[in-house]
Amino acid sequence: MSLWEELIKPMLAFPSKPFNDKEWLYEIKFDGTRTICYIDKKNENVRFLNRRLLWFQDRYPELKDIWKNCEGEKIILDGEIVVFDRGKPNFWKLAEREHVDDELRIQILSKKYPATLIVFDILHLDGKDLIDLPLIKRKKILEEVVKETKNFLISETFEEGIELFEKVKEMKLEGIMAKKKDSVYEIGKRSKKWLKIKAIKTMDAIICGFTKGEGKREKYFGALLLGVWDQGKLRYIGRVGTGNWSETDLEKMKTKLEKLKVDFNPFDIFEEEKEIIEKTTFVKPEIVVEIEFLEFTQDKKLRAPSFKRIRLDKTQEECVLAE
Repeated sequence: MSLWEELIKPMLAFPSKPFNDKEWLYEIKFDGTRTICYIDKKNENVRFLNRRLLWFQDRYPELKDIWKNCEGEKIILDGEIVVFDRGKPNFWKLAEREHVDDELRIQILSKKYPATLIVFDILHLDGKDLIDLPLIKRKKILEEVVKETKNFLISETFEEGIELFEKVKEMKLEGIMAKKKDSVYEIGKRSKKWLKIKAIKTMDAIICGFTKGEGKREKYFGALLLGVWDQGKLRYIGRVGTGNWSETDLEKMKTKLEKLKVDFNPFDIFEEEKEIIEKTTFVKPEIVVEIEFLEFTQDKKLRAPSFKRIRLDKTQEECVLAE
């Protein structure tokens, strides 16, 4: 059975620092929605599959005709759906589109915030699976198959990783991808032949609460609720549940939190979903932690936060929202 009959999970990457190596290719990492795209030219059909193996092509009617710009009958592509704003990906406009099911609203947003499909790999072409070919060969086939348009692009590749990373940082983009030229496509796997290099920011924040743990974290905690001082008021900036925690780290953190539990909400400015509040235990705002994150949202929340370390050298008064 060919890949055309399957639901494909995308190949994933490990994190890395920027580097140069002639055996690797480098691409811009676009901030969008990852998709495996199935194109059936004979039936004039385009389908998008997300990482949870759900079809979502109905949300992007402006991309339904990209089959016209492909050479071949049945094609499977790997790419990213992006909404550009002044030449840069705007995740928040994309997020607005991702959560809409009403047909009329979908049509309105497709014109207000039109999407672009940026493809960087080809997995299948006319009955032949291509995943065992080296990346450099797949890239060549991709260029022969896809004819670029305003909303259907091929991801550009570069030979110098460090230089590209510095340029991406300067442009305030998410980061870059590094891919081994001879890498095969490993469906659903995280491979060290693909690396993601993010331009991540860090900041100090105060732990003001924690959610109930689940699964392996049941006896510890789920996520930490974070705050910073904003013009004299303690503002909620989101929660962090990921990070480089060992079992010992989790145990020590839970012990610290238990000693600081309070029966009131310490935030002056707080907005969170009811279901999160219901499983939250608030604590006295004393523990300062360093958080890695991508950017601040328009409502002053951390995007893609990750716990880095406790800052014993910082006081909670020093955790101030930067202008």
